[in-house]
Amino acid sequence: MITPDKHTDVKYSVIYLSGLILKEIQTSGVIKFDELKSAIESKVGIKARDNFTPALSFLFLINRIIYNEKLDAFLLESK
Repeated sequence: MITPDKHTDVKYSVIYLSGLILKEIQTSGVIKFDELKSAIESKVGIKARDNFTPALSFLFLINRIIYNEKLDAFLLESK
């Protein structure tokens, strides 16, 4: 869910998780999907699972991250 409502906890929102994902990828350079997911879950909590995939999709759609199929990993888009 991208659009928050009055019951949405901000730390589980797609936008917040996207920011955490970008920081994690920037720190690591290249990070595998499972490592990224567990890093985000350890920072935010288990409820981050609900919006983790939409956050990745959001970043991919706005060309901020690249997915490498061979490595099953993400890296930042260089501009």
